[in-house]
Amino acid sequence: MTVPHQSTPPRAPQDKLPEDRRHMIRRRWLTAVIIVLLVGIPAGYLVISAGQSRDSGRDKERESSAAGLQANRPSQMKRRVFEVPIPAGAWDVAYYETSNWKTSRLYVQFTTTATGLDVFLAESGTSRAQLVPGHVTVSERDADIADWTFDDGPTGGTATPPTGGAATPATVGTTAPATAGTTAPATVGTTAPATAGAATPATVGTSAPATVGPSTGATEASGGATGATVWAGTTVTREEPRPDTDITVDLTDPAFPRVYAVSTTSP
Repeated sequence: MTVPHQSTPPRAPQDKLPEDRRHMIRRRWLTAVIIVLLVGIPAGYLVISAGQSRDSGRDKERESSAAGLQANRPSQMKRRVFEVPIPAGAWDVAYYETSNWKTSRLYVQFTTTATGLDVFLAESGTSRAQLVPGHVTVSERDADIADWTFDDGPTGGTATPPTGGAATPATVGTTAPATAGTTAPATVGTTAPATAGAATPATVGTSAPATVGPSTGATEASGGATGATVWAGTTVTREEPRPDTDITVDLTDPAFPRVYAVSTTSP
């Protein structure tokens, strides 16, 4: 009789070969590395982002709390938003920005050349022909905020040509005739006649040329008084929401004009 062949039963799990120490250390090390990568990388990214946000907030706070103009060029984004194109090669550049829920303003000052001024005015949407001589378009409020001083020029928001005043001639004195009994005519320019019956002739006054009254017109662009600052200004008005810009230029030295600009926008 043939006995059927019986297959060998499968080895029980407990019969697996034991893990050696080297393999165990390698497995644990690999597991630790994976955990570090899964947890450490996101945590490090959060720490870096928090630091950058904190530094950015401090920079903005420092910029907002700065009193007066900052001796630096405004960023390209600010210049684009407020449409204040500072010409290349300008120097002594400074700016200051204010912002609230209603309006935002950018105050900019710089010195440039005559050509640079023409480029700035053209890119701002105006020209030198639009500059009104003797007029300061920056308001007194904005001048106080930016600590600007504009002497010898009227301030206002809209540039209007100055009205030339007519010269007022001096009043010529009326010659009063001498009354009876006098031997000489009365003093020129007196309003009271000589006393009647006086034996002494009236004193003849010294003739003085009439003084012509000064002109009351505004100072022309050529300067006026010696040493006076020559101002000229204009206002660039744009359609909303684009900003409006008040431009005032110091033309005392035509070769190197000094520009003061205030651009106002409503967010």
